[in-house]
Amino acid sequence: MSIKLFKQDKNYILKKVQRKTKNQLLKNLIKKSIIKYELESNPLGLIDSTSLSLKKYEINHESKLNFFYKKISTIYRYNYGEVQLSFLWDGSSHNEFYKNRWIRFFKKETKKMIQNNRFLKYILSITVFGNKMNNISENQYKLSTYIRKEFKIQVFKKKGVVIR
Repeated sequence: MSIKLFKQDKNYILKKVQRKTKNQLLKNLIKKSIIKYELESNPLGLIDSTSLSLKKYEINHESKLNFFYKKISTIYRYNYGEVQLSFLWDGSSHNEFYKNRWIRFFKKETKKMIQNNRFLKYILSITVFGNKMNNISENQYKLSTYIRKEFKIQVFKKKGVVIR
């Protein structure tokens, strides 16, 4: 992939930061989704097949949420991306500054999304309970629809961002 931006372009730095933090943020999202689901669906902590599968689940399939991460990343860059770098008076680097802002945004938005039961169901269906590819594709589509309604922005591979 060729880079069409200036090396010190804010969006170039953001893309690099988003690429480096992807696995960590997606694992965190899955872990928080599992905890939220257990608290809501099984507050007494009773052991059944669902709770066992949640406890046994190893978070190593975050790649199933790559499409979600790409959409949220693109929306963030669209909403908060100018090409001008900010002046930093605290001595931190631009990488650190934009990394902290991106992580804060992602965690805040996903925390808000996890409160929605449909979103929670889609995330868990794609990762923990997703065995069949048809089921995963259907839930990925539903999750994309949820994102489009939440942010009123649709992200296409070829067209880019379309505001609704």
